[in-house]
Amino acid sequence: QREFFDYGPQVVKVLRMRDVAEQLQCDPSTISRTVDEKYLQSPRGIYPLRIFFTGGTEQADGESVSWDAVKAQVKEIIDAEDKTKPLRDDEISALIGERGVKLSRRTVAKYRSQLDIPAYQARKS
Repeated sequence: QREFFDYGPQVVKVLRMRDVAEQLQCDPSTISRTVDEKYLQSPRGIYPLRIFFTGGTEQADGESVSWDAVKAQVKEIIDAEDKTKPLRDDEISALIGERGVKLSRRTVAKYRSQLDIPAYQARKS
């Protein structure tokens, strides 16, 4: 996850505990117990090791992208929007689609909720 330290959470790669367990020839629960309540101090801050294990999807070009990276893209788009005309979830979905990740409007709404970002009506100023 070197890119995480260079560029931030928007570039976290897909890494599943199951895949690491296969490489180490152990059970995924062993990996889970090993990283549980362990933290990493870095110049970017202190992070639980668990955040480096994430699921994801494939982009149109075949490259894997983690769900956390997609969430970071949603936040980035909302942070850059015109506050007088905030974007609706379907518009955010279309912008993410232009970046090569197919994402439904409902998934954008779910990620927005997880990030504690209000709906477009409440973001209007």
